[in-house]
Amino acid sequence: MKVTKHRDKILEALREWFRTHKQPPTLEELCVELGMKPSQKATVQKWLQSMRGIDVEWDDHVARSLRLLQEDFNQPEIEMSVKEIVRYLATGLVEWEKTDPKKRRQIPKALRLGMSGMYLKSLLQGDETAPSNLPEFFEWAASPVVNWSPAREIEHLSENVTLIEDGLVSDFATQWAVSGSDVERQVQEKVLEDVLLHCQREPNKLDDAYRVFRQLIITKPVISYREYRRLLSDSQLIPLREFLQQVYMDLVELAEEETYHFCPRCKYVKRKRPDGTYPCWNQWCDRLSTKKKLPPLPTISRKEAEKLKIVTPGVYRYGTLPGIYEIMLAEELSKLGIRVTLWPKIDRYDLLVEFSKKLRWAIDVKDWSYLDLDRLQTVNYQLETKETFVVFPDDRENNLRVKVVRQEIEPELKGVRLKLISEIIEQAKAILNKNKNHA
Repeated sequence: MKVTKHRDKILEALREWFRTHKQPPTLEELCVELGMKPSQKATVQKWLQSMRGIDVEWDDHVARSLRLLQEDFNQPEIEMSVKEIVRYLATGLVEWEKTDPKKRRQIPKALRLGMSGMYLKSLLQGDETAPSNLPEFFEWAASPVVNWSPAREIEHLSENVTLIEDGLVSDFATQWAVSGSDVERQVQEKVLEDVLLHCQREPNKLDDAYRVFRQLIITKPVISYREYRRLLSDSQLIPLREFLQQVYMDLVELAEEETYHFCPRCKYVKRKRPDGTYPCWNQWCDRLSTKKKLPPLPTISRKEAEKLKIVTPGVYRYGTLPGIYEIMLAEELSKLGIRVTLWPKIDRYDLLVEFSKKLRWAIDVKDWSYLDLDRLQTVNYQLETKETFVVFPDDRENNLRVKVVRQEIEPELKGVRLKLISEIIEQAKAILNKNKNHA
């Protein structure tokens, strides 16, 4: 089947959509993501038809059922942590249980990845308790997880929990499973949740460590091996050393190239297309790099790349990219002389902005391509602050239309207000000027 020349553009738009949305897009929403008018949905539908069964699929006459069949760029095999392996196994079992018994000839991808990781981990540790085939795995899954000795590394893991209980997927497996079209990246993302939960157990001790960790993966997605070793011994990061080892991998394991190219906006390594071009993994970065005329970063050779570490694709997608605007806004407000704290109280929200003891703002920064009322309603008004804002990049305004729709949306948000980054900065300047005039 002939694939439309618009294939790459559509795939990148869908990846960007699923990065920030749980539900698939409608045709109108996909038009907006593609930079087209909603009235052009017939054209987009025609393009999708040429990709159906190859890259995308949907259920006829079912709203929001569009889904990616697979990534067109193969992800490298990354040595998994024990937690990641268990998440893959749990996810695969949940998928297996939901599949019609007549259609179970194909093992779910997550289960296959988990079993492979389990076998490799056991092999590397000289352990012989990993099952080597599917019947052995189902027998093992009904026994305590700790019977697989590497699993004993997981903190607070009860000796009684199993993945299968009374012939059904256990509550433990359901809690550890992830959902979505890109299970590999979402399992990698879970390390960020693990960091958060770990730090929340001792918020007074690990607040600064959490902040340093978050800022690191956003501002330095690629670092030298020497700096990586130094960070592992950094006094602030020692409590998170285990997680640091999980989020960074060797650059040459992620991509095998003769020459490596990097995105001038997010600083992550670019991927190589079959036509020899090098786009960023994030379509939005390419758009902004062109719009803002960002100068290209120097390329490096494979020999140089062997000395570099890079965050895993899942951490990049769910940790690096969302944090770019958070860091930018914090820096702009700090330049004005305002005290700004990133991710206060272990990420209760993104920015605490303090003009004085009595005047403080709580800000959540959202890099969304489409306003979602349900997700906006999960943002809580912070009672200890004067204002609570959800702030969006000005670059997204053409799609979001915040200035137009906020009067309609804000009454549903219990005091939380919607702003653009430029509006927040101008409002901050106005407060500073007013304080200066009254001084």
